[in-house]
Amino acid sequence: MKVFLDTGAFLALADEDDDYHTAARSTHAGLLQARVQLLTSNFVLAETYTLIRFKVGHHAAVEFLKRFDQTKIKVLRVPESIEQAAKAIFVRYDDKDFSFVDCTSFALIDHQRLDHAFAFDSHFRQYRFKRHVILLPSEVF
Repeated sequence: MKVFLDTGAFLALADEDDDYHTAARSTHAGLLQARVQLLTSNFVLAETYTLIRFKVGHHAAVEFLKRFDQTKIKVLRVPESIEQAAKAIFVRYDDKDFSFVDCTSFALIDHQRLDHAFAFDSHFRQYRFKRHVILLPSEVF
């Protein structure tokens, strides 16, 4: 099984004051125990570093950056073709407030044919995937 990690999951893991911190730690531990392949994108990481910097502090962002480099999480780079697909998603869903980073994640998930995402972002539920994506943990929605 492969699972795509979103910014919200990373923030919840890094921020003890985050509403989803406990759920994130439990879910993360379960994923590690199940030895699933964890994936994210360079766009998600850029967003995560910035969000942790502003919500938790510079030191926490630097620690996250250092610790991330020691994980086995595979970083999917967003090539121009995925960026173009993300632009199409962004334009098509004018009734949603998807961020552009969300759209790149959706395009990557579609391209990689992934079925699972570790996310606390309701946008992942709103987007109509070509394949059914199960959000983890589902009990927080």
